[in-house]
Amino acid sequence: MVQSANQSLYRAWASRTRWSEDLRCDCDEPTTFSISRTDENPGRSFRGCPNFQHYKDTMWKLYVELDQAKATKEMHMQMLKVLKLMLVMMVVMLGMLLVLLVVVKKD
Repeated sequence: MVQSANQSLYRAWASRTRWSEDLRCDCDEPTTFSISRTDENPGRSFRGCPNFQHYKDTMWKLYVELDQAKATKEMHMQMLKVLKLMLVMMVVMLGMLLVLLVVVKKD
């Protein structure tokens, strides 16, 4: 009896909310109604994708892209350090050349 009452309350609530709509996931599957069993949100209602593998694959792809972006950033930072060092060396060499020209001109 309690479960029947809960179901009718849910149906009444769902008819007034988006829970009753045919919501679709990014993978174009219809979402399913679930209840959270985590310690952070016990008993919380939510809509989820029945195609969990889709999200696993998407998260892995994002992880790989992030890892590649970090590697590319690190490579660019190393290149920037080398370019800065080359610039400093060029300035020093130009200064030495100017000093040499001044010394030769005095002679």
